[in-house]
Amino acid sequence: MTRTVSRSPVTLPLSITPEQAAAIAVALAAQPDGPYATEGRGALDKVLAALEPDPRRREALVTSTLLVRVEAGRADAVRSVLEQALTGHRVVVVSYRDAKGEASRREVEPQLLARTAEREYLVAWCREREAIRWFRQDRIESAELTAESAPRRDPATFGAPPADGHPTHPAGRALGGRAPDPRPRLTLLPGGRQD
Repeated sequence: MTRTVSRSPVTLPLSITPEQAAAIAVALAAQPDGPYATEGRGALDKVLAALEPDPRRREALVTSTLLVRVEAGRADAVRSVLEQALTGHRVVVVSYRDAKGEASRREVEPQLLARTAEREYLVAWCREREAIRWFRQDRIESAELTAESAPRRDPATFGAPPADGHPTHPAGRALGGRAPDPRPRLTLLPGGRQD
């Protein structure tokens, strides 16, 4: 059994910006039950007290971190449903908000979860569009698992992640309405033998 030793507080000569304090707040809100969460919240309270002497404004800052915590919990719940759907091959009903802010409710057949450097996506067969779609996970507002089986689709039809909000899968707008060329292509690389 390990024992935690309480130490006397130390004053550190730190200069921290409000943005850096906000980053600490967001990190703590995203992991409310993580290791050292209680100590982190105590440290954040001290940082906020030093940066914002007005108690009302400080309370507003703390309240805004609670909103981040709620959002992180929603994202975890959505991801959990999507993972269950993938492992159980089940249809999911998602509430989705597109880039224009328009909401829709769609039945989808999840195929995989994908991550790029900037985003995470649910790659799924959209029954409304009758095509593979890349749904940004941060735009999925809710996900409901159904008992209906979701067939597996050919991974060759998944395409690539969207660039600038436009899908680049074979049936997508990136081809300008042209059908993909099914013939294999030979790509010549520099180097090698020259006869």
